[in-house]
Amino acid sequence: MPEASPADDRGLPLLSRRVELENLVEALRGRRSRLLTGPIGSGKTRLLQEALQRTSEPYVLMDWPPVLHSLLVSMAEGLGCCSARASSLRLTTSQALKSMVKAALQQQPRCIVLEDAHNAEPRTYRFLQEIYHAPGCSLVVTAPCRERLGHLHKLLWDPREEIALKPLTRVDARRLFEEASCKYGLSALNLDAFRSKVLTAARGNPGQIVTMCRLASRAEYQDRWRIKFLPLRIDTLTEFVS
Repeated sequence: MPEASPADDRGLPLLSRRVELENLVEALRGRRSRLLTGPIGSGKTRLLQEALQRTSEPYVLMDWPPVLHSLLVSMAEGLGCCSARASSLRLTTSQALKSMVKAALQQQPRCIVLEDAHNAEPRTYRFLQEIYHAPGCSLVVTAPCRERLGHLHKLLWDPREEIALKPLTRVDARRLFEEASCKYGLSALNLDAFRSKVLTAARGNPGQIVTMCRLASRAEYQDRWRIKFLPLRIDTLTEFVS
């Protein structure tokens, strides 16, 4: 599952991520592979978007596919490949797709970005291994943790390639709450108790902080100036089930 509601934090500050952002931007510019880890809501998608905007390096961005053929189709589409024998790339054989993708990457090397990688099968691992070692190409993969990668963990095993997103500090979590509560127009409500509950429950997870503020702006979670926290919290957690 991609990061929950990444558009919700648009316009909000990217806090406690300066080092991680610089690391990812430098890797993209140097065509070096990276594994970006952190629980849902930790900001992997937001960090990735910020880094991609800061570099002009060519890339192909995809959500993690269920099978290798789907990966090959998405990659071929992203690379602008076309088949002379089939009316659709989806009707093209996996072997033919592999050849097209490799040829396109040889002609113009790129970074392949895969979001929410999990349970990679051996065939997918072997194909991505070729991309990983292709001259001028690199892989940027996001995942909740290294243990969820399946066979891909044999490729992205080096701790020096991992960017692990830690929880926000208490200071930055509170700052994000203030920014998000302002964005969603909560200033007229009683925020003292709500703020404390949000910061305690979120444990530094920026996505959860933003989501709880967003939900609090809805009438069904309000009782005059009071915010009904328990149903709001339950509904927040449903957006963060992996």
